[in-house]
Order: sequence, then C-alpha cells, then structure tokens
Amino acid sequence: MNTCALPTFHSDASRRLTSPSISLLVILSFIIAGLASAAGVAPPVETATIVVTGFNSSGASRTGPFGVDVADSTVTDLAATIGRTTGWQTPTAPDQVAVCEYYGSVAPAYYTPQDFADLQDAQVQFGGGVPRYALIMAKFAKEVMRRSGAKQVNIIGVSFGGLISRYMVEKDLEGLVSAGNVASWISIEGVVAGNWLASQSNSSLEDLLNEAGDISTKDIEHMNYDWVESNLHNPGTEADNSLLGTLPVHFWLATDDNVNNRALTVASGKPNDGVVLLRDGFLHDLTAQSRYLGLRPTLGAIHATHEGTKTHQGIRVGVAAQVMGRRRVTVMLREVMVTNDHESSGFTPAEIVFGVRLYSPHGQTLYGVTDPIHELRYDDASAPVYAVSEGTTRTLNQVWFDNMVLPDETQLLLRSNVDELDFDLLYGISENPLDPAEGLTDGNLTLSTITPGSYEIVTADWRGIVDVTFTDYPAYDAAKVEGWEVY
Repeated sequence: MNTCALPTFHSDASRRLTSPSISLLVILSFIIAGLASAAGVAPPVETATIVVTGFNSSGASRTGPFGVDVADSTVTDLAATIGRTTGWQTPTAPDQVAVCEYYGSVAPAYYTPQDFADLQDAQVQFGGGVPRYALIMAKFAKEVMRRSGAKQVNIIGVSFGGLISRYMVEKDLEGLVSAGNVASWISIEGVVAGNWLASQSNSSLEDLLNEAGDISTKDIEHMNYDWVESNLHNPGTEADNSLLGTLPVHFWLATDDNVNNRALTVASGKPNDGVVLLRDGFLHDLTAQSRYLGLRPTLGAIHATHEGTKTHQGIRVGVAAQVMGRRRVTVMLREVMVTNDHESSGFTPAEIVFGVRLYSPHGQTLYGVTDPIHELRYDDASAPVYAVSEGTTRTLNQVWFDNMVLPDETQLLLRSNVDELDFDLLYGISENPLDPAEGLTDGNLTLSTITPGSYEIVTADWRGIVDVTFTDYPAYDAAKVEGWEVY
C-alpha cells in the first residue's frame, strides 16, 4: 500500500467565495432526497457485497463447480480496504465481500429443483452466456443473504461482470431489486454497453479480444452491441427502467489506453482502457423514473489500464465511499479566464483541457492510500476540450467530480491538471505534432465536504470559479428493510 504523504496544498493561490446560488442548490438537493423510494437502506454492517468478476482463465471450458465461494486476491484486497471479511473466510458474516464462479458445470448444494429449471430455461432461450451467468450470480447473492442474515447486498460488476450485473439488476433476477434487497449497483471498467471488439466482423480484432482470456463464442455474441440493444437497451440512448431509479448506481472508468502499443486506440479511434471503450462503460442518459433521487449515476475515472485497476488504490477508496457513505459531493468548474494560453500565433483560440485530480485525506488516514480517487487528463481523452480566447471569461459548468465520499470525510484535496493542445488525434487537433501539448500552471484547492460553497482558483496562467454542492442520500434505517426470507 502506498504510504507516501499526500501532496501539500497551500491556499495562497485560491480563496473561498460565497454564492447565494449554492444555498439554493443545497435546499433543492434535500427536496430531491425527500422524493426517494420509501424502501429502507440497511447499514453497512448488515449489507454484504457481491463481486461479479470478469473473464476467468479457464473460461467457458471450465467444468468445475459454480455458485460457490472462491478465493480471489483482488477481492481480498478490496475487502481489507473497506474493513470487511470475505465469504470464503467467514461465510456467516453479514458484511462479507463474496465472489463465486459463474463458469462451470457442477451446481452448488443449495440449489433447488426450481433453480435447476431456471438455469435450463436460460440455456434453452439464450444458449447460456450472460443470462445464465447473471442468474447464477443472483442465486448466489440470495444464498449469501440467507446464510449470513445480511439484509441487503451491494452488487459490484467488474469488466465482463459489468454486463452480467447490469442484466441482474435490469431483469430483477430472483426479485432482488424489486424486493429492496440491492443496496447499490457498482460497475468497474464494465462492459455495460457491450464491447467494441466483440461487435466487429473482423477476425483479427476478434483474435485480439480472445487474447484477453478463454472466451466462448456465446460470450462474444452477448457482448455484441446488437445483442445488448435487443436484450437490454442501447446505453448511448435514454435508458428507461424504473428499477434503476430505486437504488444508487455508480460507474467507474479506467482511462489509460497504453496496452499492446495502444492497439485498441489505433483500431477504434476512441478513448479506451486497452480493452473497453470509455463510452461503453456507463449509461449515457436515463429517463426520470430511471434516476435515483432524480440524479444520474455517479461516474468516476482513474488513470489505469483495464488490468491496472486491480492494483489501483484510489478506486478502492472510491468503492468504500460508495458502499458506506451517504453524501454525494459534486465539484463543478463553473467558469475560467485564461491569461496566458501558451498557444502558437495563428492558432487561436487555444484548445484547452481542464483536467483534475481529487484526493481523499480520510482515505489516507484509514487505509494509507494516497492515489487520486478521481482523475481526468488530456492524454486519456477523459475530459472535454474547450476553445478558450485569452483574456475572455468562458462559462464551462464542467463536472470535475461527482461521487460519494467516505463517512467522516471533512475535505477533499483538488489539484488541477490543465493543458493546451496542439496535436491530439482523439480530440481532432492537428496543429503541431512536434509540440503536442503544453501544461498551464496548475492550482490547488482544499474543498470542504461539510459546508457547500464556491472557491476561486488562481494560477499564473488562468483562474476559475469552482462550485461545491452536496446531495445526502437517505440515512440508514434497517427497520425499513425486510430481511430475506429463509427458504
């Protein structure tokens, strides 16, 4: 674990402002909170976490048992970070973090005749694949609740598990969502929308995908955009599923494309993590009934490759905040004025990316983590680019951060990461390939997570106004949560 100190941020280049509009936003956030579903939220000590993993090395050819606890080092590390035990270590702990194989051919001992019939139906209707895997994971979640007494579960889908967990939630498998037994759905670098490689009719691209694991033809078919749109919906359009509006939904993107000499970037021309396009990792828009508390799902980003998320410490702090925290903090860069754009003569206005890093002081105190919990940067093409004229105030309203914070977190540390671009194919800029980017002076802020407000960030090259607002999710109330009926 990284035990280096967090960067020291000084306040001489910034100052806290006051803004009447912030108070209004906070009042509105509490009004919205009052519109939440009447379903209760169990406290973390009574909530298990189910992890739906990505591809297994043995994959679809695996013949061993499915639906039973397995040891997984990444899950063990996550459990340790959030102070939990694992299902294979302590299967009766209500707050365990549990994972099982969804590949395999041997059913677990807890299966009933109806469970076997359900799996057979999925096999007949879909040929197995995602619907079968999702059903196995839903039945496993129900079993974890039965054996442990947990009242709810967090469902975390990773990579291919993002699509599987999405199917679990939107299809309400085993009635988990409609019964109020899902505390949250979290997708990490998930194949939520399908997979670009799996959707191409190019054999060499399919070979590249197969290098990621022992992937069955059925799995590739179910990651195809057409299959996802036919059996769920196209996340690039407006999602409409009332079940999504009953629980917090969180998406995480890995944004570093430096895998296989950036092969996926060259092939697709889109930002990615080496395996999944960023655009495929989240739901782009949702109808009113599909939004929890009237809000879009949170969207976090970390600078890591697809495989690199396994060792990224910052995302563990972020997930801990999502499974334990009740305050959502939104940080918005409202407006900027650039005083020195570093742009070459003849190419104005300058194309500038206002990137950012956020750090959790409480995460360092609890877990020794100093990695950013959220990061946007130009070389990942994970932040928007703006045409900015020197000396002119430009309104951006760019969301710099919108996510949960840890309980007892009193502040976040912010460091800007601003660059003027002269050559970047993902952004469509081709001015000067010999000098593709030049950094503007960065600024630092210490943001309160207790009191909302506005801040002025001032550097030698630019200045801006940053707004911080909150939405408090409904408080934990175990009395409103019905425990799973023992069967």
